[in-house]
Order: sequence, then C-alpha cells, then structure tokens
Amino acid sequence: MKTKFGVIPAGIQILTKAQASQVDLGPLTQLQGTWVSEPGMGWNVIAVPGPPQQEFILEVIPYIETLTFKPVVTASNRGPFIDGVENTQQIVGLMYEQQIHSTCETDFCNSRGFGKGQEIHAERGFFLNIQNLNSNFDVVRLSTIPHGNSVLAPGNSTTALPPNNDFFGTADTFPFAVTGQLLPGYAEGQYDTNQFAEFNQLDPNTFLQKTLGTQKLASMTTLSFSTKNSDGGILNIPFIQQNIKTTDMQAKFWIEEIENPTAGQPNILQLQYTQTINLVFPPTGVNIPVVWPHVTVNTMRKIS
Repeated sequence: MKTKFGVIPAGIQILTKAQASQVDLGPLTQLQGTWVSEPGMGWNVIAVPGPPQQEFILEVIPYIETLTFKPVVTASNRGPFIDGVENTQQIVGLMYEQQIHSTCETDFCNSRGFGKGQEIHAERGFFLNIQNLNSNFDVVRLSTIPHGNSVLAPGNSTTALPPNNDFFGTADTFPFAVTGQLLPGYAEGQYDTNQFAEFNQLDPNTFLQKTLGTQKLASMTTLSFSTKNSDGGILNIPFIQQNIKTTDMQAKFWIEEIENPTAGQPNILQLQYTQTINLVFPPTGVNIPVVWPHVTVNTMRKIS
C-alpha cells in the first residue's frame, strides 16, 4: 500500500515526531503525552472473599498514577481481493504505559501489602483508531498485565458536550452471585465509610463527578471500551484460570477540555476514567461462584 510515508507492507511502523504530526489520530489525538494524578484523585476498590464468618473484605486503596501515550504507530493488515484488487486495512494508534502506586498509609493497607509507595499495577498496550474495520467500533484497546492477562476491548468514541456535569453513570462495587442473586447474609457491613469519608465506596463514580464539580467544559471526547463487545475478550494464564477468572472489563475515558478560569490563559486538558473488571471465584468455604467487582477511578492532568 502506497501512503505519504511510501510503500508500507503488512506490518507495524513506529513514526517519528515529524511523521506523527501528519497522522490523523481522530478521537485519540489529545491523549498524546504524559498524564499524572495528584494524591487523593485515584481510587482502587475491590471486594475479595474474607475468612469464614466475615463474608468479604473490601480493599480501598488511594493511589497516584502516571499514564503515558506515545509514540504514534501505524499498522497495515492485508485484506481480501475484491475485483482483483487487494484491500488493505490501515490502523493508527498510540502505545501506552500505566504505572500506579499506592498512597495509602493505614494499618490495613500496610497489613495487606499495599502501603504507601507500593506499586500496585503496571500495564502496557495500545489505543487504536480504526476507521475501516467494517464493524460498529472505531476504537480498540489492547493491553497486557503482569498478573497474566491479555485484554482486547473494542469500543466507540463520541465527541459532544453533555447537557450538564452529571454524565458518569454508576459503578457498583458490591459482590453478587453469578446467578444474579445476592448471597445469603451478605450486607454492606464491610463498607467502612469512616475510613475514607471523602470517597463513596459503594459507587466510586460519584467521586469523579465531585472532582469535576462546576468546572465548565469547552469540549469532551468519550472513549468507551468493553470486552463484552463483539470479538472482545480476556485471556488468563492457567494458574489464574484455576484460581480466579477475570471475565470482563468495561472502561470509559473522558478527555475534557476545561475552560480556564483565568482570562487569557489556555484551556486545561483533563482526563477522567472509570474501569470495572469483574473477577469470579467462590467465597471462603462456599462452592458458589461470585462476581467480585474491581473498580478504579481517577482524574488526571497532562504535564507534557
């Protein structure tokens, strides 16, 4: 296939800055660069099976994060011959690297092994912009996690201003049986609202809305990814598969351009996201598969 860069075979090319400036990344354009969060902005919530008579343990971990999108990549996929002409699918996207460290200083966090400074998550992958996929999706997220998981999450993008700042929806952290029935005796007793009073452990998305507050949006791009979408999914290494199964992931990223309250100053770029990963394994001493939601939310600003 002949492009502005010459003839590109069915492969992958990492572009220079000069080349990348000529590529249309579509809804991913504003992601390029490095994003960081301040302490108190990122939250990790996961319910896990507790010892007998304790139902479950809720792990709530405040964190800081660095999320870097670079460089621009292109990939060409050879397609079928139509009327004697070979069709080629052209994909552009961004490599990304995510690093998350705990800022939790409680005795509980220290006893569970994720005290302040502990790295609690690392991830690498791609956000892809696909215009000729011949499907209902125009963006795709590919990722690998050192626990032994590989993720393929097709999705959609939209660019539109919401009517107000209440657009985040809900993120439920409460465990539930695979059949959809709540477990006998389960209650909300594990939710210690006094531990982090500023954060809603039942619905972390409310923290995103509180953080956005009354800031005025000048523009917004939404990226929605789900492994439940057609051809999406998660693969787990055998050890994980035998002990706990990661079944699905849904994530939304809001790339927000916020009007600067200081006259004459450029607008502010902000990135907010919510992500829910569902894990399935039985409670301690019970042979009933249960879905244990793992929710993360964060608000970040671009530094470069």
